Amino acid sequence: MDRIVFFDTEVHPDSGKLLDIGACDTAGREFHAASIAAFRDFVGDAPYVCGHNIVRHDLKHLDGALARATPIDTLYISPLLFPRR
Repeated sequence: MDRIVFFDTEVHPDSGKLLDIGACDTAGREFHAASIAAFRDFVGDAPYVCGHNIVRHDLKHLDGALARATPIDTLYISPLLFPRR
């Protein structure tokens, strides 16, 4: 199975400053820091990155660091999992 990195960012709502990145991958590794460069190293050559609302939110705060990985955004499958919401 291809490696997938699941991640989320925390961004200051007023300044837009990246405060934190939390991630884990299908190999069981974990990442937690505010460094885009360190996160890029953690992702490495993983073909996929996954998260909730990453296309419209998270990726724009990472300065193109994940341009090589295909994004999987769970925002679009939420209605399938929770159809009554």
